[in-house]
Amino acid sequence: MNEISAFVAKRLAKAASGIDPTGIEGVRVFWTTTSTPPEPLVYDAGITILLCGRKNGSVAERTFVYDQDNYLVVTLPMPFFCSHEACADAPLCGLFISASREDLSSLIRDMDDRQPVAPRAGASALAPARITNAMRMSIERMVGVIDEPLSARVIGPALRRELLFHALCGPCGPSLVTYAHQTGDDGRLDVLIEAIRADIAQPVSVKAWAEAAVMSLSTFHRAFRRRTGQSPLQYVKRLRLHAARDMILYERARVGDAARRVGYESVSQFSREYHRHFNVAPATARQITEAV
Repeated sequence: MNEISAFVAKRLAKAASGIDPTGIEGVRVFWTTTSTPPEPLVYDAGITILLCGRKNGSVAERTFVYDQDNYLVVTLPMPFFCSHEACADAPLCGLFISASREDLSSLIRDMDDRQPVAPRAGASALAPARITNAMRMSIERMVGVIDEPLSARVIGPALRRELLFHALCGPCGPSLVTYAHQTGDDGRLDVLIEAIRADIAQPVSVKAWAEAAVMSLSTFHRAFRRRTGQSPLQYVKRLRLHAARDMILYERARVGDAARRVGYESVSQFSREYHRHFNVAPATARQITEAV
């Protein structure tokens, strides 16, 4: 049994599915033996690496795959749909590696004349990229130290930095540079989107957002859709619904309280949109949570 197989087997011996932090700050491990149809997710900025299994994602009409040969780069909080197949004999297991601006900016400075190419305007904030042999070796070394507390604490941060370096050198490097420096039209758009997420209950005003991004209304709509794969209203609605679901599932918030906290004035409208997005009524989701 190789290092990765042993790592996965250890998780499966613990539970059929799970998400755990690791001894390396900024690195989480997830695993499952259960298949899921396309379901709505939100990923934060970072890279997702699959050690085994395959995920199929979609944003609007665009589809993509990430698996053992392709990692996923996300540079904005991104709502999208994702599915996978998994069972006890063929589990899904992977690592999520966070990417802060400070981490990336430090790496870019250290790269000197080998800095990534300039960001391309309109690049998607979510895209897969091919795993190189050098990156694969870094992944294997990280897996080898995660379960060793001393090694994880001492060596782990350098391995995380190494993986971010490989991502910067890859085809999604320009998007990571935009995220790190927040320059140009995409950078201004990213700043705005992060401000929207930080205060998700604020009133929606696409006109005011366009002015803040120094764009005409039509240009803002096009730029926003290129960057996120969805319109500003779709994006905000999905972020609100995901934030409310977290409140209901993890804070055990009442449905009306969760609706108001994310900016809905009408609880009935919130319930309709929640059911349409997650295929379950929020009241039912809360009842399930209370029964656990």
